[in-house]
Amino acid sequence: MIHEVVERALRVASRYGLDEVEVYAVRSSTTDVVGTVRGLERVVSGERVDVGVRVVLGKRVTVQGGMVSRVEDVDSIVEAAAKVVRTLPEDPNWVSLPKRTGKAPIEGVVDPKLRVPDVGYFIEVVKYLLEGAKDIDRRAYTSSASVHSTYVERAIASSYGGPQIDERTEVGVFINVKAVDGTEESGYYDFYSSTTLSRLNPEELLSRAVEVSVKTLGAKRVDTGTYEVVLVPRVFASVIQALLVPAVSAESVQKGRSPLAGKLGSRVLSESLTLIDDGTYPGLTGTRSFDDEGVPTSRKVVFDRGVLREFLYDTYTAYIDRRESTGNAIRQAPYAPPAPWMTNVLVEPGSGDLQSMVRDLRRGIVVYSTIGEWLSNPVSGLLNATVTNGIYVEGGEERFPVKGVVIAGNVYEALGSAELRLTATVESFGRFRVPAAYIPKLTVAGR
Repeated sequence: MIHEVVERALRVASRYGLDEVEVYAVRSSTTDVVGTVRGLERVVSGERVDVGVRVVLGKRVTVQGGMVSRVEDVDSIVEAAAKVVRTLPEDPNWVSLPKRTGKAPIEGVVDPKLRVPDVGYFIEVVKYLLEGAKDIDRRAYTSSASVHSTYVERAIASSYGGPQIDERTEVGVFINVKAVDGTEESGYYDFYSSTTLSRLNPEELLSRAVEVSVKTLGAKRVDTGTYEVVLVPRVFASVIQALLVPAVSAESVQKGRSPLAGKLGSRVLSESLTLIDDGTYPGLTGTRSFDDEGVPTSRKVVFDRGVLREFLYDTYTAYIDRRESTGNAIRQAPYAPPAPWMTNVLVEPGSGDLQSMVRDLRRGIVVYSTIGEWLSNPVSGLLNATVTNGIYVEGGEERFPVKGVVIAGNVYEALGSAELRLTATVESFGRFRVPAAYIPKLTVAGR
């Protein structure tokens, strides 16, 4: 259907005297299995097709769109876009839609078991996650568990060619485990996120969630001060997502919202840190053969041993800087304008393991989960996150669990330290493949 949608939209648009037209269609088939302490709550499957039409008249540009149920529904979207674009002011920075489109070779993004999912298997996974916690530790129980599976097919075409089509699958398995011991209570949220079921191990997922929730029973605050901090991979990824990803977007740089403006070629992070954007990496959920403008994705070293090497561009921002798109156009929805953003984030590993990193702590906190890091300030680089699961370590020994304290500091100072260390082991989840990180100095606001 989406192939027909984009072709029809281009034909209809030719009636309106427009200079450029782009049509982007996404068909998504989803299955959700949700359970709580009351048992299996919901099993839902559905399909939808969303369309975005971007039209250009001179230097006037608009994107219109929505959900369609028939191919003919796209006619009204094109008509609306043709009317709206004539009412808009000109954008002096507009040059054109992308003219260099194509597909990058990718693999590991389509799992046949997810294209037509086995709902019965998903139900068994959710039931196991709901029922198995007490077999591991009597103090633990699962408050919620769910599986979300998606098969996505995309098509894009424009005045310059197409349509080109790709597909992918995604699956997320989510679990909330609570632990109760007398008046003490703790909880931990964990997940599996990938393009394939091949690495899913429900037993391992449940065991880790139970372990952390029980381990952090009786948590309390530490005194306010400066501490060494170890971030497990998922917390390290959330810091990168909140502070570094927005800063390397060319849009942020051009609008004065990035502290990295004017720093290309400068060392801004530790020599230990090499960060790569790779939209072709197998098994991660940001992998695409082309971005949301039809430009091929690629692998780019953004920070090379701490040196800033690259900003990320879509076509619009690339023209402003007289560059080419880096294949990083991302849309929040098919009918939203594209903007540059990271695809997959890969951090090159260091040496050693998490256990030895913890043993080396003189006075520090191992952070297993946080909330609120999305409220950090990417314009200033100020990190601010509340620890929900952590362990205070002194002299290499775990002393007591910690929660409710806030870790804060300038991310470029924290990740720019010569003492920054990364583990040799990495975890892959969602759009990330990262190690754990040791930060020698962060402010902790506690008692």
